[in-house]
Amino acid sequence: MASLAYLFLALFATALAAPESRLTGGDPITIEQFPYILSYTYNYPNAGITIQRCVGSLISSWHALSSAFCFSGAILDNLVIRAGSTDSLVGGTLVMVSHVVQHPNYAANPRTNDLAVTFLANPLGITSVINVLFLPPNNYYVADGTSLQAVSWGFNAAGTQYSTLRTANLVKQNLDECAEIYADENAVAITDTVICASADGKGLCNGDSGAPLVQNNVILGLFSWNTQCGDSSYPDVVTRIDRFTNWILSVAVSGRSSPGLRAAPVTL
Repeated sequence: MASLAYLFLALFATALAAPESRLTGGDPITIEQFPYILSYTYNYPNAGITIQRCVGSLISSWHALSSAFCFSGAILDNLVIRAGSTDSLVGGTLVMVSHVVQHPNYAANPRTNDLAVTFLANPLGITSVINVLFLPPNNYYVADGTSLQAVSWGFNAAGTQYSTLRTANLVKQNLDECAEIYADENAVAITDTVICASADGKGLCNGDSGAPLVQNNVILGLFSWNTQCGDSSYPDVVTRIDRFTNWILSVAVSGRSSPGLRAAPVTL
C-alpha cells in the first residue's frame, strides 16, 4: 500500500528491559521475528556467483543502515538488497540501491566511524516480514553487562556461510577493558563511538558487516570489526549508533526520497 512507503524514522522513547537470551554459536530464527533485517547480496559477473556480502537494517521504507566498509570497492549496480526472507539468497522482495552516503569521517584503517545510510531505489512496503527498526536518542547510554541481540546470516568459524537467519545474545563489555585488549591492534580504534560485546562461543563473523545489535526493536549498534569469530577473549567491535543519530537523520532528511520522512519526538 502506497501509504506504507512513508513510514518515518523513529527515535526510541523509553528505556526497556533487555531481550530474551537466544552467527557463530547462534540460534536459527525466522524473518517474522526480525522483519527489519536485510541481506546485501553482491553479484560477481566474471565468476558467475552471488554472495551475501553484508547485512543491513531497515529504518524507513526508503532507508537502511549498514557499515561503510560494506561499500568499499563495491559496484552499486552489482548490489541487490533482499528484504522479507529468512534465507539470505532466496525469496523475499528485491530492491536496488539508489545511492549510499558513508560517514564523512569513515576510515578503513584503523576502522573508525563505520556506518553508511543506504537509499533504496524504490520504497519497501511494510508487511509482517518487512518492518523498521527505531533509532536511539542521541547519546543514549547502555550500561556495561547489558544483553544485546545480534541478528545476521554471515559465516561460522569454520568458514561456512549460513543460508538462514540466526541470532545470538552478546553482552556489552567495559570500553576501557576492551581498549586494553586491543591496545596492540592497529586495525581498529576503540573509542566511545563503538560498543564492545561478546559471549562465550558466540559472536559475529565474516559476512556479518553491518549486522545490527538490537534491544527491543531499537538499533544500538552495527557490526564493524572482529579478530576471532566467537572468541569471547576478543570482543566484537560494533559502531555505536546513538553517537550518530543526528547525522543519520540529517542525511536521510536532506536526501529524502519521501516527503513523509520525519523523526518522532523523544520523551524520556
